Amino acid sequence: MDRNALLAGAGLGALLMFIADPDRGARRRALVRDKAVRGTRVGGRAIAATAADLANRTRGIAAEARGALRREHADEDVLVERVRATLGRVCSHPRAIDVILVDGEVTLRGEVLSPEADAVLAAAGSVRGVEDVIDELERYERAEGNPSLQGAGRVDEPPVNLLPRRWAPATRALVGLTAVAAAAVGAAVYARRAA
Repeated sequence: MDRNALLAGAGLGALLMFIADPDRGARRRALVRDKAVRGTRVGGRAIAATAADLANRTRGIAAEARGALRREHADEDVLVERVRATLGRVCSHPRAIDVILVDGEVTLRGEVLSPEADAVLAAAGSVRGVEDVIDELERYERAEGNPSLQGAGRVDEPPVNLLPRRWAPATRALVGLTAVAAAAVGAAVYARRAA
């Protein structure tokens, strides 16, 4: 007698006994039905969220590519705000820096901590639409003694988090597909070696 067939038959019999039990079978069937309905609903929401996330990421990548290829002349106010937003990511006290824009040429004036100065200049020069950066920054080694550099300034650095609590839907889908592909390859290799 085949051992796999015996185990499969025993498992099927246990499942039928569990579901068709006259005393508690109705409750168990209702629980299974409710779990299936909820799983379908949650799965549908997850698929919709993943599709929306992928669509948004695709649109963002396309917009970045269009922006990199096209030389646009944005309004000066827009460019100033782009530069200020970028400085907020690399500088602990971005309000201490004045941004002046004339014909695509950005002048940076104000106080900055010396270790951050190069990053500030590089970030301002990387903004789309900025042609040149003029450095008129006053560098300070420490914040003490300078009122504009006082306070709890901080630079937003992306945390190194390899296993975040919540992944974006597209990331979850990519990791899931990778895991399924790895399992399929592993099963195929195992089957080939067993044969």
